[in-house]
Amino acid sequence: MKPRVPSLDFSQTLPAWSPNREFAHMFNAFSIIIMQLEPYLNKTAARIRAQLPERDPLRGDLANFIRQEANHTALHRRYNEALYAAGYDQLKEIEKELGAEFDRFLEEKSILWSAGYAQGFEIVGPIYAQFFFEHIDDLLEGADQQVADLWRWHFAEEYEHRMVAHDSYIRMGGHWFHRLAITWTTLTHLASFNMRAERHMLEVDVRSMTSEERHQSRARTRVVHRRLSLFLLRKIFRVLLPWYSPERWREPRGVRRFLEIT
Repeated sequence: MKPRVPSLDFSQTLPAWSPNREFAHMFNAFSIIIMQLEPYLNKTAARIRAQLPERDPLRGDLANFIRQEANHTALHRRYNEALYAAGYDQLKEIEKELGAEFDRFLEEKSILWSAGYAQGFEIVGPIYAQFFFEHIDDLLEGADQQVADLWRWHFAEEYEHRMVAHDSYIRMGGHWFHRLAITWTTLTHLASFNMRAERHMLEVDVRSMTSEERHQSRARTRVVHRRLSLFLLRKIFRVLLPWYSPERWREPRGVRRFLEIT
């Protein structure tokens, strides 16, 4: 596991970096969430690291985790600036509200709670990696490969550091019943902000569409959401099991090669 900073120029094709604009917005919205989420994960990881013994190998893993997530944030900051410039005026406010939520969590919640939130988000990393690397070649056909590579790099590293948040949570005293509750809290909390960001972008887009184009856009939105949701549902069951470990996720095809050349 190591930090990487790929050289990517993705500013020219955002927001519609894929021929399927609705698919693009699904990930554009995710970038808005990441901008505030990953600094929260890093602050939580730093607090956990500070509590571990000096020779604990998890300290090194947490240091690499923090560097990887900081690199993600830096590129997604550029990504989001391109979205703001495209005229989606509510995105900054959504991002600001989410950032305030995370500040509140750091002030009010226990380190176990924040560690649980972190692992609740990180469980979807390997799932998204498999989805992006193996199941959406048709949606990436004709897409800007600079943007696609940003997401490949991000999800490949999410797979690579999949054990860190889980191990940190267990080290802080996490257990199965608590993990079920906090994972549900995490995913529903993030989904609410993600949906707001995506909905806003779609609503801005339809203002310049004809009635028929609006109908087609809404149909495409339903299709891409159904496709992702069904994939997630097929995979998410295993994380609910008492003996779940991210170590058991198989490596998606292409992840290792992509990380070697990044």
